[in-house]
This record gives sequence, C-alpha cells and structure tokens, in this order.
Amino acid sequence: MTRTGPALGAAVGSYAAYIYLGLKTPMPGETQDVATGLEVERREFVTTDGLTLRPKRYANPGGVPVLLCHGFGGNGNTFDLPREGRNMAVHLARDGFDVWVSSFRGCGREPYRSDEGDWRHSMDHLAIYDASALVEGILSVTGKPVFWVGHSMGGFVLYMYLQGARFAGGDTVVSDPGLVAERHGKLAGAVTLGAPGAFSWPADDPERKGVNRAVNRRYVEHYIRVMREKESSSPRIHRRGSRNGFLRSHPRITSALVRTPLAVNVYNRANTDRDATTALVYNGRDDVSAAMWLQRLESVLGGDLVQHRPVDRRVDAFNYTRNMHLITLPVMFITGDRDYNPRMVESFAYEIVSSVKKEFVRLPGYGHIDMLMGRNVASEVYPLISAWIKEVAGGGPARDEEGVRQ
Repeated sequence: MTRTGPALGAAVGSYAAYIYLGLKTPMPGETQDVATGLEVERREFVTTDGLTLRPKRYANPGGVPVLLCHGFGGNGNTFDLPREGRNMAVHLARDGFDVWVSSFRGCGREPYRSDEGDWRHSMDHLAIYDASALVEGILSVTGKPVFWVGHSMGGFVLYMYLQGARFAGGDTVVSDPGLVAERHGKLAGAVTLGAPGAFSWPADDPERKGVNRAVNRRYVEHYIRVMREKESSSPRIHRRGSRNGFLRSHPRITSALVRTPLAVNVYNRANTDRDATTALVYNGRDDVSAAMWLQRLESVLGGDLVQHRPVDRRVDAFNYTRNMHLITLPVMFITGDRDYNPRMVESFAYEIVSSVKKEFVRLPGYGHIDMLMGRNVASEVYPLISAWIKEVAGGGPARDEEGVRQ
C-alpha cells in the first residue's frame, strides 16, 4: 500500500507531461521536396555473403561518383533529409557530382532499405562485405574511382576497409596487404566527419572525462554484459522509435523530445532547429546489432578501435587504431569543436595516417551530427566538402602540403 501513492503520482505526472507536450509544442514543419529536377535511381548490389544493398543514386553520369556512408544507428537519410538547405546529397548532386546515398545492411527506408540478414553482423562485416559491394558496384557502373564521404561510423568503416580487413578463420580479422593496395586503388579520396581513429581520452582532458571516471567504466562494463546476452538471444537492437508508430503518430511529442538533453548529446542544440532534428529522428534513425554495440563499447572501454571480440577471449582482437598508418588515401578529417572530442580526430586519425595529401578541419560551433544538418551547413560545411572533392578528384587547384583549419 505504501507504494501506491508514488506510483499514482508518477502516472499522473507522466500523463500531464504527455498532455502538455501535445498541446504546447509546435507541430514540425511539413516535408519538403528538395530534389526537384534531379534524376533519381535505385540500384542493387549484392555482398559476397549474399545480402542486397539498395543505394539511392542522384545520377550525374560523368561526374565524380561520391558515396555517402552513415553513422552508428543511422541510415542514408542522414545525408538526404527532406529539408531545404539540410540535404548534403542534393547539394552535391546540384554541384555536378554523381551521388550515391547508401544504407548498410538492415538499414534504410523503402524502397532503399538494405537486406538485414540475421542481425549478427559487426562493424567489421560492414567494412569487409558492405563497403566492398558498394565501392565495386559503383565502380562497375561509372568506371571511375569512388570518393567516400563517411560520418562517424561511416568513417570507421572506411578506415577498416582501407586497412585491408578480411576474415580469416571464422570471425578473426586480419589485414591483407594485397587488399590494402587494391582498395586504395578503387577510391579517389575521402572525407570523414566526426570519425576518430580511437576512443582514448587523456585523464586530464577538460573536454570530456569519458570512461576515465570509474562510474562511467562500470556502466560501460554492465552494458557490455547486457549486449553479450542479447547477442545470443535477440541480436537486433531496435532504435528506430517508430517501430510501433509512436513517433509518427505523436509529432508534437517527438518534436519536443528531440530538443531535450537526452537527444542533444549528439548535436549542438544552438546549431540546430526543431524541424531539422525532428526530420532526422523520423527519417535518419535506424536499428543496430548487438555485435555492433559490443564492438563500440569495448573500443570505448579499451581506448582503441578494435574488431568485434570473439566470445573466445583467448583470440586477440585486431586493432584498427594501431594500423591507421596503412592509410595513404587523400583524406579531409572534419570535426566540430562541440563534437565528442575533436582531439581524437586530430591525434588518432589525421596525424597517424600516411597520406601525403590530408587536411584537418575543426568547425566552430558544431557538434556531432549537426555537421550534416546544422543551421548553416549549406554555406559552411557542404561547400568545404565539395571543394575538397574537386581538388582531389575533379581537377581543382593542386595543393601538396597538408593543412589544418581551425
């Protein structure tokens, strides 16, 4: 009986919040048609393990083929939001590039949703199977080396791919020197956004203490145990939020939730608006596998980006951070000064790769995903990427020196 009061109070409070949000929060803006006049295609590429990927193409035959690869828990729509001035894919297509918007296995919205398989894939599978299928498929269609643009995990997958990652003896990852050379030859260059080569935070880092705090380490260790159990029992981790239709049937609540502290840890709230962030949740959020979560969490805990660790802990995990030097492709590394930790991108990616031509850019006022859909991306971010692609792959002005922009 003593618990009835608090439980009832919580229920009433929740219902009151529900009503308040439903009445007071403005409706998000209408979906906008931002691709008028562009030629749109759906293509299908089959991975060597038998899954079909369905990228969306903004076709500009003869233009530099640009492959857009999304981050963890997202899909290709993060580059392709139905909001004017917040759509990187359309911006690049209107600038003459042959743009391919990809969604990794299990991700995307119809008719561009890719096959999901058994949901036991890790990020290693995305690099070894999905990246290979996408790059080789685009190369076969266009006859031109591909320019890769990857946000967050889309950058991690690029690093893994360029290190010649392949499976040897089950799920053990090795670096194949022949694949290192072959894969570099299929790409013209790259841009990564918010994609460090490691997760190491110095103990005295003022920007974020992260797992250097004991309480945070205990939380990560607990979550690893939870994901280990899910990996064997229910490996699909639902993140879309619209699985039961709740988000789409309650637009005002969704519009309010995307501005809360829980949501804005992935972007700088001041650099975004309600309509764009609501569109991001509606269109760009997707499911992941337990193995992907485990790989991410164990990399965060250990500091280095490593393969998904086999259940047999006696097998050493391949360490991608220690092999970043194998990358020689021209790369622009972009981060924001409000991103999780821009120093990780500079220290564990830009400074380690062996690329002769490379550049590091730190965008003032930008967090993690608002590098794709922030207020001023159409004037501050997209032209930067477009200019780099032209410089590296499209006959822009030559520049031999590496550079850093603050």
